[in-house]
Amino acid sequence: MRAILIACCALAISGCADIYGGYGGNGGKAGGDTVLVCHKGKKTLELPREAAKAHINHGDRFGPC
Repeated sequence: MRAILIACCALAISGCADIYGGYGGNGGKAGGDTVLVCHKGKKTLELPREAAKAHINHGDRFGPC
C-alpha cells in the first residue's frame, strides 16, 4: 500500500515539473521545441522554451493572447 501511495505522489509531482511547456508546438518556425507566449497582453509569440522563460519572468504569460 505504501509503495502505491509513493508511486501516485511521484506521478502527480512529475506532471507539474515542466512549468514551461503547457502550450506550444513540436518544432514550429523556431526550429525546435517551442511554446506560445502572450507578449505584453497584445501579441502571440512562438518561442523556443529557453526564450519563453525570460518572457514569463518579466510578466508575459503562456498561451495565445
